[in-house]
Amino acid sequence: MPKRFLTLFNLLALAVIIFIAVNLFYLISTAHLRGVDTQKSALSQVPDVKEHGKFPLGYYRAIIDRHIFGSGEEVSQETGGEDLDDLEPTSLNVALLGTVVGGKQYAFAVIEEVNKRKQGLYKVGDSVQGATVKRILRGKVVLRVNDKDEILTMEEEAASRAETEYVRSPAGKKEATIQVSRSEVDKSLKNVHQLLTQVRIRPHFRDGNPDGLAISNIKPGSFFAKLGLRNGDIVQGINGRNIESPDDVMEVYQRLKSGSRVALQVMRNGEEKIINYQFR
Repeated sequence: MPKRFLTLFNLLALAVIIFIAVNLFYLISTAHLRGVDTQKSALSQVPDVKEHGKFPLGYYRAIIDRHIFGSGEEVSQETGGEDLDDLEPTSLNVALLGTVVGGKQYAFAVIEEVNKRKQGLYKVGDSVQGATVKRILRGKVVLRVNDKDEILTMEEEAASRAETEYVRSPAGKKEATIQVSRSEVDKSLKNVHQLLTQVRIRPHFRDGNPDGLAISNIKPGSFFAKLGLRNGDIVQGINGRNIESPDDVMEVYQRLKSGSRVALQVMRNGEEKIINYQFR
């Protein structure tokens, strides 16, 4: 009898040992496989990290998809914040003539104070008739008037789109001088809305950074054609300073109005070109 119990005990002990061994084997195998999967998963994330460190041009094309100037707005500007449909039309006596939106720092709007017949470029944070420009979207501007938001919308919108890609290549700079009629400048700048229908302009990016303004769809005989600009040009600077913000665009606008010296740095067909303007 004791011998039977001893045999039974040995069999149970052996079964327990085998059970523990099998479980230990599976535990080690599972841990090993999980370690391999984790390593593969970690390695697979490396390209994503690199890719997000420097977004491709296609990423920014979704942002700068054009409106009247050929630009577009950030996706977050369209979807984030308050519902634009709930905003009341602005009570201010102003008109929206055009918008360029390529990110908060690059966005600006052309707004006219109707009574004064005064047109100007405005960016987020600027003040117009006591209101503050809060957001700039495609064909729309959100204004903070007193303690509430109001919407300013363009009466007519151009729906066509344009895309231009440009690659800078090392080349020497060429210079040209163009004579511009003072009366022609004054006549063109009096009606900014009509002026903007003569060309499509959008912010241009290089390696994810602002790199000037892309010019396309210039109407023959238009003011922009008389300035010597061509389709595909990238206007990168004015008077030796890079165009990187609405303030730089404002400088071009103001200098044209005042007749001050203007020299544009243009990238054309992979070559840098300087265009000097003389007003007469």
